[in-house]
Amino acid sequence: MRRRRYLAGLALAAVPATAGCSSDGGDPATETEDNEVYSNALRDAVESDGHAVRKLSVGERATLAYSPAEASEAGVRASVSDVARAFFDRVYGGWAVAGLDARVRVDGTLVATWRMERAWIESYLDGDISRDELGTKVENSVERRVGTATPTAGGDG
Repeated sequence: MRRRRYLAGLALAAVPATAGCSSDGGDPATETEDNEVYSNALRDAVESDGHAVRKLSVGERATLAYSPAEASEAGVRASVSDVARAFFDRVYGGWAVAGLDARVRVDGTLVATWRMERAWIESYLDGDISRDELGTKVENSVERRVGTATPTAGGDG
């Protein structure tokens, strides 16, 4: 697939305002429990913005398949911003995954993929990159995938 700048002006303006809001203040006993707590928090945050989580799995990276609240290009744009902020907040709160790989589906069709890396978030928090540069990194990772149908026998992965 040809990479394109799909989302002009992706803004993570709310990142500093929401940073740390999701931290539950507790220390999960194991990495598995930690991943479960943070993945549930990510699911809740994404769904509270009106997006439908189709699949969420966690290993070294989090992998998310979701449908945006609105099935339009503007809706996809808004969903990337919402999900990126939700993921940022979880990493800021202590989630130790390497990154997020996201797949956006509209009516069962894969319309876009994108990613966000923990290293980008850490660079922002360390002051090495600006909020706009963080947003640009996410924006540049977006690939339009119009016309890629959902497999009928499997999940939304």
